[in-house]
Amino acid sequence: MNYAPMPAAASCAEAWLVAARRLFDTGPVNNMILHIEDPISHSATDNAVMTQVDTFLRDHGAYPLSTVANTIFPDALYTPGKPELLYERYDRSFRKIKSKAPDWGRYFDRMINWPGSDGKNHRQLQTLIENLSAYGPQTDRAQPYYNMYELTLFHPEKDARKPLGRQCLSFIEIKPERVEGAVRLHMTALYRSHYYIARSLGNLIGLGRLLRFIAMETRCEVGTLTIHSTHAEIDTGSTNAKKCSKSWGRKKVGDLISRCEEIRLDAQTAPEPAVPVEAVQA
Repeated sequence: MNYAPMPAAASCAEAWLVAARRLFDTGPVNNMILHIEDPISHSATDNAVMTQVDTFLRDHGAYPLSTVANTIFPDALYTPGKPELLYERYDRSFRKIKSKAPDWGRYFDRMINWPGSDGKNHRQLQTLIENLSAYGPQTDRAQPYYNMYELTLFHPEKDARKPLGRQCLSFIEIKPERVEGAVRLHMTALYRSHYYIARSLGNLIGLGRLLRFIAMETRCEVGTLTIHSTHAEIDTGSTNAKKCSKSWGRKKVGDLISRCEEIRLDAQTAPEPAVPVEAVQA
């Protein structure tokens, strides 16, 4: 299949689950598109689904959701209003990160240490924030700019000739929108390839956190998240004694998806909590 747009979803977990079921039932697809209305809020049901996926990954020696999300945005290192402190903290920890996973997890590093033609590293993420703060519709400019806020993750010199181990997330675009006196930021991310068990849900969480960071630093509100995966598939893990990982196979994936669907179904069919009589009368 060469075109697979999915229905808009309320949350990251909901979007992931619907897409994972489709991929499991129909096989790999090209051009899978997800649209998430609120990529930073997670209901109790969402958290239960994420716990199922996280436990599954940990049980098989794969990276947990938090590790995958941190490759896009290391949330624990961020102090609101101090982006440069975030960058400095990440730079100090990057050597340790690379010692554990030398060929993986470079997304945030590329956002803040892009090699320039002048031989220096450039913080393209900070440039996006500064441009949006100076030229975006939340400013008092008579003619704000809407189409100049981008992040590049694919590096043609480093990645183009690598058949394996190259980046999966290639490009991120931010689009501001005026909505009832406020400015909302919408994010679109392009993936060249997407593993829906080992990576996808953690990626969605990380992108939502990155969008929230940009919104906070530019005095905007968080908008929607759209993901375009030019190839998406259900991965079955890999066995690697050195990394203590083991393949999970198709049957276990089906069981995982079914458990997550049961969680959502139970939440939808659960009776509404009783309202005290006093509250009704009030």
